[in-house]
Amino acid sequence: MRITSIKTIITRPPIRHPGKLGVGDLVAVDAVIVSIETDADFSGVGECSPWAVFAENAFAIKATIDNYLAPALIGETPFNIEALLLKMDAAHYGSSFAKTGVEMALLDIVGKALNCPVNQLLGGLVRDRISLSYSVTNQEVQADLDESRWLLDQGFKVLKIKTGVLPEREELSRVEALRKLVGDEFDLRIDFNQGGRREQMTRLCRQLEAFKPTFIEQPFKGFDLDAMAALCAVLDTPVMADESVLSWDQGFQVAKRQAADIISIKIAKMGGLVRSKKVAGMCEAAGIPCYAGAMWESGIGLAASLHFACSSPAIKYGSDFYTANYLMTDDLIISPLAVSDGDILVPMGPGLGIEPDWEAIERYRVVA
Repeated sequence: MRITSIKTIITRPPIRHPGKLGVGDLVAVDAVIVSIETDADFSGVGECSPWAVFAENAFAIKATIDNYLAPALIGETPFNIEALLLKMDAAHYGSSFAKTGVEMALLDIVGKALNCPVNQLLGGLVRDRISLSYSVTNQEVQADLDESRWLLDQGFKVLKIKTGVLPEREELSRVEALRKLVGDEFDLRIDFNQGGRREQMTRLCRQLEAFKPTFIEQPFKGFDLDAMAALCAVLDTPVMADESVLSWDQGFQVAKRQAADIISIKIAKMGGLVRSKKVAGMCEAAGIPCYAGAMWESGIGLAASLHFACSSPAIKYGSDFYTANYLMTDDLIISPLAVSDGDILVPMGPGLGIEPDWEAIERYRVVA
């Protein structure tokens, strides 16, 4: 079996409402859909959904795949995933999001060809579902309370409050109001998305500890590992790294420098599922628990993330895999991913286990 074509489409599926996060505003979701054909009866689909203020952008990703990665892989067999990752590295430096979309489609083909789900290619399941954490991003107390009540009615058992936007006193009041709503025992988390001010973070985080957050995520700029390590040393609450780990090698540096107590692994940051598994294995060996992060993927990308998260023992703190079911108003797959009692279930069909909705993909296509 040989790869005959690799094509990309930029889509912009609709979302319920915009959000404000420490690193910038989310006003739209861009998803680059990757379609790979072979000379056999198998094809595969992948997705990479960047956020320009966070890492990469959809238009650059499409250009990278079309002009560099695709030409390097045409004529190759999709079964040699590690070799194809190296070929993509030789064709273009970095661009982890683009490589994730391509690798995802390759694994989809291999799983279909072998008639097994992708998780079996990654070592098999250690769980068949993972808990959902929803990110509360309105930055207005009443709107956040109203949305949180809706989420509780939907069965959510974990909420993440996006901070790093409002003045300090307003941040504290907002977190206090949400803690009162959900109760003392509820799993409530805090995420600054790099929006914290270095000179006030230690004081502010110590005050936030009064509200018993499960963890405090990425208070500082991603590059500021010294500040991350210093904060870890003085807080009782675990500190999680997200933007400090924008590649699989950065995951090693964070662990080596003790710059986080928890690491968020997003397959798009790592360059795909295979390299995400390597980071998860490194964390497992180092005794660092992980969180299964996501960007703003549709059901295509989230299915791939589920195969990773559900086959990785290091994932101890659930996932961000809520986007397709609760943020988007229309998904890019035919049948939505299954959710039960605050958990999202891994699809178990061959490959990714999902069927792309090509009509929806065309409906939300962005001309590039």
